[in-house]
Amino acid sequence: MDMKIQKFYDEKNAELKIIVPVEKKLWKEEQKKAFDKLLKTVKVKGYRQGKVPVEVAKKYISSAQIWEEAISKLLNPSVKLAAKEIGEKDIVLDSPTYSVEKISDDELEIIFLYPIFPEIKLKDFKNYKIKFEEPTEKEIKESVEKQINDLLSRGTLLLPKEDPNSKVEYGDTIIFDFKGFMNKEPFEGGEAKNFELKIGSNSFIKGFEDQLIGKKLGWKGSINVVFPKDYYKEDFREKEAEFEIEIHEIKYNDKQKLDETFIKNLNIKDVKNEKELNDYLENLTKREINEKNRQKFMNEFLEQIIKDNEVPAPRTIVLKELKALFKKFEENLKAQGISKKEYYELTGYNDKKAKEELMLEATKSVQKSLLYSTLSKELKISPTDEDFNRQYQRLAKLYGSEPDMIYHMIKKEQIEPTLINELLVDKIIVMLNPNVKIEKEKVTFKPVEIKKEDNKENNKEKEKEKFKN
Repeated sequence: MDMKIQKFYDEKNAELKIIVPVEKKLWKEEQKKAFDKLLKTVKVKGYRQGKVPVEVAKKYISSAQIWEEAISKLLNPSVKLAAKEIGEKDIVLDSPTYSVEKISDDELEIIFLYPIFPEIKLKDFKNYKIKFEEPTEKEIKESVEKQINDLLSRGTLLLPKEDPNSKVEYGDTIIFDFKGFMNKEPFEGGEAKNFELKIGSNSFIKGFEDQLIGKKLGWKGSINVVFPKDYYKEDFREKEAEFEIEIHEIKYNDKQKLDETFIKNLNIKDVKNEKELNDYLENLTKREINEKNRQKFMNEFLEQIIKDNEVPAPRTIVLKELKALFKKFEENLKAQGISKKEYYELTGYNDKKAKEELMLEATKSVQKSLLYSTLSKELKISPTDEDFNRQYQRLAKLYGSEPDMIYHMIKKEQIEPTLINELLVDKIIVMLNPNVKIEKEKVTFKPVEIKKEDNKENNKEKEKEKFKN
């Protein structure tokens, strides 16, 4: 038998396939050892365990049991042989999976599948017309007002608005009836009586809560919405719906006063008055909106690349991602107090259908991850010392520590992938939106390297302290 190891590339599934044939003599030896081991554990009526005659035991021990036991002993040496076939240009992304396609009492071939980084050839992406939305003053102002309103409402009582002319305001809680219609027909799950909803919680379809603002106590009428394209019920996606509404109660929060005592109790560093609180929240909000817009921009950009190019996704990595997404899906249902069975009954889904949809998400997730790496090389993204120092400054603020301490706790290699991705997004935003200027935090931190002699002295002092204690 030809004992040569074979190597194949599956470009479509981004896998390296290595077939390792096991020497006939070794395979026979391992089968014999496997049988002897199983012989000691086989149970046959009329015989003590471990004392069953060989000829009798053969009737109770199958070839499949022997092969399974023998293969388990041959996997480690076989995968070592397979690993020797991996070339310098083969970028392996994970440990291999294995399968057996050729097996008998006389021969065995073990197949190892390695997920590899695929060759991705990108068409011209530098002329894409994808706009980056910078945070507007209106957005920032409205967000800050909402945050202050939420802070003032914490720990307060909900009181009813008794004036018949009272109107629904942002932050109010309303008790109301609703009934939904699609094509003038009521739909399942679209009706409730005395439902409680906080306006601004975004619990309902986008636009639903906004249309209730300004409505009076006792108002009866209808509002129209469009279900989002990612709505959990496939049949409802991007469909128009009309909801008949009747508002029974409007409740408001008995808010606290925005004074220096209230601001002091927030315990925000360097924030002592209303102006400083507004400045703090404005800066925070600007960063948050900016980050949200960056993610939106990059998602559109990568979606366009996937549409225009062939981006192979390693099958085994996609399956791992699918497993993680499905587990998250189950955990989300559990957190909402809904069993998977109840959800499937409500939506008409099942495991197969849910996994089919999640498979698309898993594939795109892996493709986008590969594109970040491909684009970083294509655009020659390489962080400078200043970039690293800026990142250490940010981490120090995040953990409430000194940059130098963070620098000596976290290695550059640990923060480099995140930093490269950030610089990549910066470059693509400016490349497609030349008028946008990326604001960067001024770098004031410069790391001080600890000398080996200083380390020795510090260690000596620590040892003295231990001895004293």
